Amino acid sequence: MKNEMFDREWFKLDNAAKIYPAAKSSRWNAVFRMAVVLKDEVKPDLLQQALEDVIDRFPSFKVTLRRGFFWYYFQYLTTPPKVAEETDYPCAMMPLTGEDYLFRVLYHSHRISVEVFHSITDGTGCITFLKTLTLRYLELCGVTVQNVGDVLHYDDNPVPEEVEDSFSRCIDKSKGTLPRTEPKAYQIKGQKEKQGVLNVTHGSMPFSQLHAAAKRYGCTVNTYLVAVLSYALLRRQKYEKKSKPLPIRVQVPINLRKMMGSTTLRNFAGYYNTTLAFADWTFEDIVKELDSQLKEKITPDYCQKFINSNVSLEKNPIIRVAPRFLKTIFMDMSFFLMGESVMSCAFSNIGNVTAPAEWNDYVDRFEFVLGAQKYMSNAMTCASFNGTTVITFSRSTKDPILEREVFGILTEHGIDVTVSCNRS
Repeated sequence: MKNEMFDREWFKLDNAAKIYPAAKSSRWNAVFRMAVVLKDEVKPDLLQQALEDVIDRFPSFKVTLRRGFFWYYFQYLTTPPKVAEETDYPCAMMPLTGEDYLFRVLYHSHRISVEVFHSITDGTGCITFLKTLTLRYLELCGVTVQNVGDVLHYDDNPVPEEVEDSFSRCIDKSKGTLPRTEPKAYQIKGQKEKQGVLNVTHGSMPFSQLHAAAKRYGCTVNTYLVAVLSYALLRRQKYEKKSKPLPIRVQVPINLRKMMGSTTLRNFAGYYNTTLAFADWTFEDIVKELDSQLKEKITPDYCQKFINSNVSLEKNPIIRVAPRFLKTIFMDMSFFLMGESVMSCAFSNIGNVTAPAEWNDYVDRFEFVLGAQKYMSNAMTCASFNGTTVITFSRSTKDPILEREVFGILTEHGIDVTVSCNRS
């Protein structure tokens, strides 16, 4: 490794990472993608060189997953990772053999994609890695960057704070925990695709139009998008005329780094489930309700309690001494009962991707794709760059029900949406 403090053979999974090996199955594991679409076609040999130059800057990526008696753990790898041409559906299952990397770098035409198993990092860590990889690749292509800004340079040494388990550092038991139970939520069902098929639909639009629409309703772009998604789910449930309608609940991630003063590149995200009771809501009322919920709940106090809740489960004396196979059973049940069954859809907005000014001549857009969910059929993500926003839907069912509703609402609000997908 570049720095002696990282020259270890293994290290522990962070608190959030432990759920994903436990919840995996023969048909699913938690994979997501960050991608950059360039204006020129990707040169594979330069991308391979860039990856080899960059990997030592990210020691928490340079690992595989091994099984211990009590917990899974990360083992360092010494072989260099290899780029590959994309031939499969996005976010295909990651091989958890104990010998392979837990991320992959893919290329196809103008796109460079980094796909990761969620145990090694979250969206912030992945986009940080992708930006450093893109910087080095463009350097090898002859692009000179005067000011890299917040992009980590491949030639810098990693620092301890980047690989810490911030959950464990930030626990404060005196602040209490969150209630664990929520009622079941409405979910869109549909005809399932074959194993491994993921339908991905991108909707590109001017950020200025999106921002103007949010301003009209007196909220942020993030709140506006959550409201559009919730409204689409509400309209769909009304169309289905269910005898016992369920609440609409959208999972909104929280970047805990900002609240808790962390620079870790491992997992450090929380979430809040917005809730709408089934009723005759107007869109304006939905915006007001969700804006109120997000402002009242996403606070330092809520984030502290979220961290306490997660870590207290891991520190439970009975859980700690239980062998790994018993932990796996318990954590998989928790993933279903307190995770996907209580939400209608996962939503994640990586926000505006900041980058050196020189990139505007070489980078077209960024994309964010969540892999297939274990129990839900749909997920929605968002990424913005240089005035263009890309909203992406991923689904494991055949019919594009949710994206039609969402893009239809955005069009009704005067936003020009250009749609593309990975299948006809």
